[in-house]
Amino acid sequence: MGTPNKRKDIMEDDKNAKRPKKECPYGDKCYRLNPIHFKEYSHEHLESILDSYTGIGDFPLPSKFNTQKQMYVDQLKMLIHKQLYAPGKNFEAEASCSTTPNQSSSSENKTKEKIEQALKVPETNISKSPVSKDKSPVRKDKSPRTKDKSPVPKDKSPVSRSGDSKTVRSRSGDVRSPMSRSGDSVGESRGEGSRSAPSVSRKKDTEYRQIVPPVGRPQDYLSVVLPQGKMAAKHAAAAPYYIFYTTIAAAKETHTQPYSITLSEILDHSLGELKCSLQINFMVDIAWLLAQYYFAGYRDKKLTILYGEESPDLKTIATKKPQVDAHMVQMSTPFGKHHTKMMILCYENGSLRVVISTANLYWDDWENRTQGLWFSPSCPELPPDAMPHDGESPTMFKRSLLRYLHHYHLPQLGYYVDRVKRCDFSHINVFLVASVPGSHFDCDWGMTRAGSLLRQHCSIPPEDNRLWPLVAQASSIGSFGKEPKLWLTGDFLHNFTKIKNQSQLLSSPPELKIVYPSLENVRQSHDDLLGGGCLPYAADAHAKQMWLMSYLYQWQAKSSHRNKAMPHLKSYTRVSGDRAAYYLLTSANISKAAWGQLNKGNGALRIMSYEAGVLFLPSFVINQDYFPLQKQAKNRLIIPYDFPLTKYTADMSAWVSDYLR
Repeated sequence: MGTPNKRKDIMEDDKNAKRPKKECPYGDKCYRLNPIHFKEYSHEHLESILDSYTGIGDFPLPSKFNTQKQMYVDQLKMLIHKQLYAPGKNFEAEASCSTTPNQSSSSENKTKEKIEQALKVPETNISKSPVSKDKSPVRKDKSPRTKDKSPVPKDKSPVSRSGDSKTVRSRSGDVRSPMSRSGDSVGESRGEGSRSAPSVSRKKDTEYRQIVPPVGRPQDYLSVVLPQGKMAAKHAAAAPYYIFYTTIAAAKETHTQPYSITLSEILDHSLGELKCSLQINFMVDIAWLLAQYYFAGYRDKKLTILYGEESPDLKTIATKKPQVDAHMVQMSTPFGKHHTKMMILCYENGSLRVVISTANLYWDDWENRTQGLWFSPSCPELPPDAMPHDGESPTMFKRSLLRYLHHYHLPQLGYYVDRVKRCDFSHINVFLVASVPGSHFDCDWGMTRAGSLLRQHCSIPPEDNRLWPLVAQASSIGSFGKEPKLWLTGDFLHNFTKIKNQSQLLSSPPELKIVYPSLENVRQSHDDLLGGGCLPYAADAHAKQMWLMSYLYQWQAKSSHRNKAMPHLKSYTRVSGDRAAYYLLTSANISKAAWGQLNKGNGALRIMSYEAGVLFLPSFVINQDYFPLQKQAKNRLIIPYDFPLTKYTADMSAWVSDYLR
């Protein structure tokens, strides 16, 4: 059999052969899948695997690649599929022993058939559970510890004790204790040979963790508990936006709003049975969060947490709750924060959903504060032979999400990166607009990402551009300097007011209106001055930029019954009359750390924080130029604060956190 052509220009004499490509500078940490990159650079770690590959079954990956196994498998499949490198030395030797010159053609055909078959084989041996310190499905459970503000009192822990003898019936019909471990009879019975399910399905279920019905009523511990089993219908009715705002405990009118949501509803079983989940956030009260999972029946399900604020409880949580893997994201500068609020919810059927939120994971943020979130529709699992870039949306959401996750360089995210690659995002109609720390020369992050998208898709006519003010609503405000033009009405306003067919002539920019609560707004809130606890704007920063007062507008949200619920929400839009040109819901406040500052010398955008948001553009969401805001309008965009905006009166003061001291 003829030697396979591993590179188009390789020499036949291996001893004298020279590598025709440069070695990839990222080495075995390269995560790219673009064939052009692999044509330009060689990847010795992948080529050595293919040299040892027989053409049948799994690739012989070294154990050190296990944490990112699916990424390497995808790269290897792509190399074979695009014929950039052929497998393999072992296969050649094996085939040549039994092949005569007359059989060369048929052997080559068999080689192709085996390679094609290998590409179609599902990677059933790859672990389908997230990386965790818990190596065993067996665990001991203890009551979730609570803080003063946790809705679960210490003497009324919802988690039953190990001595409880109460039994429940599992999904398979087995009778077992609600505290029995996830490795007990149910997990074993699902793998029995007597089951009629296909072997592949049984293999997927070997690490199945059972739903454990809670002991006690959630109403006894949580402020707002809505009927279970109805979230799927509520979510479907929220199309095409899938925007929700948190239910306000003290405002009963919000409890029945179709666009209100609780964290319990996000975990509702009508959306599918959760397999595991990733929570990316800034502040996390682990006792409160575990109580939410407990009442959903998911106390044993794998939970991975990335967090930004120091927490002794999270540091040691794995010793008490082995199913929880928590990792604090270290920042290179004290001015930057790991401020993203994101969830990736993976389900037993292989699908997933993404949540982009403004809320921290602790009691206060989900009680009497206005928060917003985008809750994606279900992203089903792709066929086993699909490529990682398949299932992409017109907004390139999948690519953007993967790039964001890759930026952490954390093995804890390996499983979730794999799940995103294996799911279909083709129906997602929003753009991910994120920030990651560093100096960026592209337009993929921060305010230049927003500006680039608006420059391509915002339909405001150039002649009307000044008639559409930018409304920037936030829960905190940064330090901008002595003059607004240094950043706020300079690069920031410039990027957020870009439009298609923009005139190259110099013209006055649109007006900027900042929605931020006044002291008087906070004082009348559900929690009095404590309602300002989510508004960390400092007095010393405000004192240096008193010019900001002329841009400030009050928090008024009577139409959504959130007037007394102080906003931890962050949103950006341009509104004229009863129309909006776009809507950006994000974790990013109005600050240089969040959106970035342009270096006037080299043009790099310097960002300090992690942030994540979603941009809604009318042409992608409703196939129109603008979003309607009228109450009875079809496909109405719901913005929780009132229009027209209400300006600060002359005697009002901006809220600063020092009022709580």
